Amino acid sequence: MLQQQFEQQWQTPFAWLADEWFLIAGWPLPPAAHYQDYPQLSNGVGTIRLFLEEFDLHAQQLPQRLPQPRHLSWVVGNTVEQAFAPLVARLNQIENLRLDLYALASDYWGQQMSVTGLLTGHDLIYHLKGKSLGDRLLLPSLMLKHDEPVFLDDVPLATVEEALEVPIQVVSGGAAGIIAACTPP
Repeated sequence: MLQQQFEQQWQTPFAWLADEWFLIAGWPLPPAAHYQDYPQLSNGVGTIRLFLEEFDLHAQQLPQRLPQPRHLSWVVGNTVEQAFAPLVARLNQIENLRLDLYALASDYWGQQMSVTGLLTGHDLIYHLKGKSLGDRLLLPSLMLKHDEPVFLDDVPLATVEEALEVPIQVVSGGAAGIIAACTPP
């Protein structure tokens, strides 16, 4: 493998595959050490591994129960469904919390496998309209254009919120953001 050659020659893998490639192939994600200092994080390389590592760190402080019942839905691209299913199962162990994971493909782009950042307003409406999404729909901030409440297909966030008839909470901050959205103080 080329990475092994680069590792021997330059003490770095030099080139990394995006985490989604491992998940699509059905392989386990490399360990955190493989990503060194995550030099390609802005390109999505290592984001899933980092999310999982952060979740493990913050999961130690999860509450046993919430004071009031909450039913939330969380949207991600379907490439991360298997990686994130254990996180959802762990969050659902919290009494009074129900978190449903919606792992979607992109009908808009015509893809059977989708990364979260490429899901569009059209995809959300197409896949989620008429579903019981609970009290709130959690969307990762990377689904929106930078500094705009608009999806890649130019559908405004407000249009999706109206079509799905559920308040939408845009979540940033990785695993800590999802945990905070599910377990507010």
